[in-house]
Amino acid sequence: MSLLRGLGQLGDFLLDWTVVCSFDRTGFARHRLTFEPQDLAVDLRGRVCVITGANSGLGYATAWALSRRGASVWLLCRNAERGEEARLRIVEETGNSQVHLEIVDLSSLESVRSLAARLPTEHIDVLVQNAGILPAERQTSADGIELTLATNLVGPFALAAGLLGRLQRGRDPRMIWVSSGGMYSQQLDVDSLGDPPGPFDGVAAYARTKRAMVVLSEQLAERLAPAGVAVHCMHPGWADTPGVKSQLPLFRKVTKAILRTSEQGADTIVWLAACDEAQTTPGLFWFDRRPRSTHLVPGKREPSGERGRLWTALHEWCGLAPIESLLE
Repeated sequence: MSLLRGLGQLGDFLLDWTVVCSFDRTGFARHRLTFEPQDLAVDLRGRVCVITGANSGLGYATAWALSRRGASVWLLCRNAERGEEARLRIVEETGNSQVHLEIVDLSSLESVRSLAARLPTEHIDVLVQNAGILPAERQTSADGIELTLATNLVGPFALAAGLLGRLQRGRDPRMIWVSSGGMYSQQLDVDSLGDPPGPFDGVAAYARTKRAMVVLSEQLAERLAPAGVAVHCMHPGWADTPGVKSQLPLFRKVTKAILRTSEQGADTIVWLAACDEAQTTPGLFWFDRRPRSTHLVPGKREPSGERGRLWTALHEWCGLAPIESLLE
């Protein structure tokens, strides 16, 4: 095993800068040489895990893996039929009957608040912020917010605020944000985030929300650490999910032979949710169970003041008091 770990570390040093040989399935095969198998040999009975966008892709793979380890899992989905199909499939395949479904539209603040108020669990140990969209055309949410921003960032931030008290009551509670390697192409720009420049570019709008998500996770990690809530962010690499198939057909056509499976893309989410190793180092950006740089492309660091503007804007978009004031 030590030889394999050494080969994996050498491969990381030589190939990770290429992105293609890191984000793809060969990168996962190489990175997993350094994984500790016992990290996921855990019993999660008694733990409550809440996962958004859990009926397919990374969310489904995460829900399945946590259910398989005995956790009580809540699938938060927008579509009731697809959500129930996913729930029944997980129950049948894992033998865990503690798999539940709740319906929520993350683009709607009213829907998010309703879900947070009615979710019938006294505590939450893991909140996985996975749901996201990449629309081809500019659309606006019911709250007047550009739909990519509303779904990928504003709604999840409101959900985090609404569930914060129950997270505080969890065991080693953690919040995990699922970003994207595409965020490396974007610089944080709050004006463009809230009002994407024309002509609308769905891929760029998506990547901007994922860049902002990385910054938000760092801000939340700092502010929630004193309350015992650890916040992590990760990216899955290039995974062959239903979202990629429907929203990025050309990319999938070109890269299909090297895309990761959903299970490989979700591995770090599951690891962050089930293993306590990362709990002492919140606020990092993870890829294949290792902390990574949040900037790979020169010139993409945010200008002075943008981080503070993002924090203020998110509270305004959500209509929230400072999230620190919601701590119990």
